[in-house]
Amino acid sequence: MMAIQTVPGVTQRMLPNGHLRLSCRTTSRQIECEPVAAAMWIALKQHNGDIDRASAVLAALWETDVEDTRYDMMLLAGSLCSLGLLAEV
Repeated sequence: MMAIQTVPGVTQRMLPNGHLRLSCRTTSRQIECEPVAAAMWIALKQHNGDIDRASAVLAALWETDVEDTRYDMMLLAGSLCSLGLLAEV
């Protein structure tokens, strides 16, 4: 199981177009996530950073393969970790 958490100073804001803007006050980094990535972020937050649980829920909702969904979520989490917005726990 892999779990992640938001690093201190990260804020989130949903935009009218369905995108999610993540900003970090400590690093001044900012990223805008498209709706699918925004849904992944929300699922991760709802499941306390548990990628396996969040992936299972989204795969059921989207009627996709859970392993494919988990892979996509791992890619997103890895990118956000590289940007300093998330950290693996």
